[in-house]
Amino acid sequence: MTRFALLVIGLAACASADNAATVDAAAAGSVDAPARRDAGIDSTSPDAMALNTCVSASTCSGAQMLGTMSGDTGAMTLSADGYQAAWYRVRVTEDFSDSPGLALRLAAKLTMPAGAGFETFVYVNSATDTIECNTTTGTVTTNGNVKEVRAEWGEGFIPNGADDSRNVTIEVRPMGTSCSASQAWHLDLEGNWL
Repeated sequence: MTRFALLVIGLAACASADNAATVDAAAAGSVDAPARRDAGIDSTSPDAMALNTCVSASTCSGAQMLGTMSGDTGAMTLSADGYQAAWYRVRVTEDFSDSPGLALRLAAKLTMPAGAGFETFVYVNSATDTIECNTTTGTVTTNGNVKEVRAEWGEGFIPNGADDSRNVTIEVRPMGTSCSASQAWHLDLEGNWL
């Protein structure tokens, strides 16, 4: 055999050994292994990631104002519907200032479609009339596909002589990443709940 033929066979053998080493390193998870792309699909590209259809442009600071309701007289209600993440705001007013004192109360009841996961949160700053976006308040109960948060703040039996009216923020938060307009939730707000 000529030197040229031996050289070609030697190069082919080295190339085969190098490919085998690369495959072995990739299989072992070596950080030195070259990145693989099967059939032209790059698993890190944005197109390969699942879309989150539950997000929305709604934020706490830009919450949609639903209106005003009394927190200590009557039983006024407000409502909203949606299927994605949402933030709402309501002005809860103190309208009874005699004795005995009455706390201000707001109930947020979220009715969800079957098989869909959502949470509702109530935010109120009981000390000042500034908007609260971080600390939740209220007692949460779940009954089937209904979640309710009952919040109360302000004076007790003895009136405190201050106006306890507050801007209250309500968040509807999806628990997953797949939401559909055909699977809508319904939010009921009730002031001065009993």
